[in-house]
Amino acid sequence: AKDFQTYYPTTTLVTGFDIIFFWVARMTLMAGHFTETMPFETVYIHGLVRDENNKKMSKSSNNGIDPLVLINKYGTVALRYTLIREVTGAGQDIRLEYDRKTDESGSVEASRNFTNKLWNASRFVMMNLEGQAPADLGVPDLENLTLADRWILSRYNRVVQSVRGHLDSYGMGEAAKDLYEFTWGDFCDWYIELVKPRLQGEDAASKRGAQQTLAFVLDGILKLLHPFMPHITEELWHTLTQVGDNEFLAVQPYPTALAGLVDDGLEQQFALVFNTVRTVRNLRAEAGIKPGLRIETILESESAEERHILQATADYIKDLGKIDTLVILGGKQPVSTAHGADSNPLAKLSDNPVVAEVQDFWQTMLPLFEEPLHYAGSFFADIRRPAFTLLWILAVVIVLRFGGAVVAAVDSTPIFGTLMELVGLWVAFDFGRRNLLTGRDRTRLGETYQQWRRDIFGPGGRLTPAAKPAAAPRQPVPVATSAAPLTHTDHTAKPAEPPQKLFAGVTGTVQVLIPLSGVVDIDALRAKVEKDLAKVEAEIKSLSGRLGNPGFVDKAPADVVQGARNALAEAEAQAAILKSRLAML
Repeated sequence: AKDFQTYYPTTTLVTGFDIIFFWVARMTLMAGHFTETMPFETVYIHGLVRDENNKKMSKSSNNGIDPLVLINKYGTVALRYTLIREVTGAGQDIRLEYDRKTDESGSVEASRNFTNKLWNASRFVMMNLEGQAPADLGVPDLENLTLADRWILSRYNRVVQSVRGHLDSYGMGEAAKDLYEFTWGDFCDWYIELVKPRLQGEDAASKRGAQQTLAFVLDGILKLLHPFMPHITEELWHTLTQVGDNEFLAVQPYPTALAGLVDDGLEQQFALVFNTVRTVRNLRAEAGIKPGLRIETILESESAEERHILQATADYIKDLGKIDTLVILGGKQPVSTAHGADSNPLAKLSDNPVVAEVQDFWQTMLPLFEEPLHYAGSFFADIRRPAFTLLWILAVVIVLRFGGAVVAAVDSTPIFGTLMELVGLWVAFDFGRRNLLTGRDRTRLGETYQQWRRDIFGPGGRLTPAAKPAAAPRQPVPVATSAAPLTHTDHTAKPAEPPQKLFAGVTGTVQVLIPLSGVVDIDALRAKVEKDLAKVEAEIKSLSGRLGNPGFVDKAPADVVQGARNALAEAEAQAAILKSRLAML
């Protein structure tokens, strides 16, 4: 028969594991008996959808969940996407969260929220395309992409690779999860926020590049998501592309990845940027800083590569973190206090006035040498290509040779050379007399040098620490910011000013510091933290008393005892966090 010749054998049979013996085995035997041909090439065995108590739904148990109830409450797309996303592997059962009293499902609600996010993000993109379809805008110009454009294209092509790979191996749930994380996280939460200033700016070329990238990536997202949520993606795709009713998303080619656009290094760099922004946002929330207030933020890192990344993406960090002034510093190794000053045989030398004066001399002179050494180290760390390194070395050699020839010519001139040597000797003597003779002179010289450096390199350059407070032994000084010039505190004239209150956080090897002065009411914040700490400590005392009671530990159910232990561990962790915040204040 014609139908038999057309549709037999099939390629894939999709079935649950509970009817393998009852149906799949008998289909195979029957097909072999009558046709001597296997009826299908592949059998995809999926799990069962179990109820909220992890029991198999059946008529006899009367524990079935009516899908129409969930569809009426959350939508068809949400229920369909939930059932696909919850699949964690072939043959694994799905436990569907469901409250029979309210007909609510947390897992389906999460999928409904995802569809809303996709709908709103698509509307935002189309509102900013100024009526242009992706075909009108054209593909993004690879020669004129910003770092953010290159990053999202790299992430998009990576997710295309992963989704196609999962689908080829029947990893439906894994593919759905990857699309969820990329669409909600990378595209909606990060990239759209990054390009908003460009869409609202006056730079026409930058605005068009953002529009091209937005349209291209959104078109690809809708195609990738279509097998998982066909109705909403079909509607959005028609509105985005402005095609006629005779065109359908379902028959469009599935996206393929351009491996050349996947950039591992760039994705790692933006991971650092986003982690830094998250830390800034968390610190703002913990300190109670108003969401719309733009603040000053200091980033410290020992790594020259990380500082280079932060400098290159400073505008992104400022926009996403609501930052007005961003200072990026090279971190320093903290002074170790593990053994105390008395255990160090050299610590007592500072009691000698001569030694103390020598230490004070180098304390005020080291900043003069620190900046050139730091700049040179950063320069050679950033220059990666040998050709450029050789070019710089050649240029330095030429300048030194030229300068040496000039000096030799002047020195060989009768009388003039000797006169210049005397003048140089007098200048050196006068410079030392006016700037190096006393501690105050050296401090003034350091301030002059710092002001000169800021005038040339700007306030965003690397700052050196302020002068030490009047205390012995010497302690690490607090971080200075670019909000005000560095000043030296003369401890013989007046007491040192208290260090600036900072809220600190760490992401990887980057330390994030937010000055609180003038931003929040520090006394009120301290009172709030103390109140929260007292509440947590009372909870710790109560839980410790219960767990210290043998009657409770021996007689209470094991899950209750374990719950108390978990609550105690969580409360102790909260107390440690609150104590660290209190120490900052």
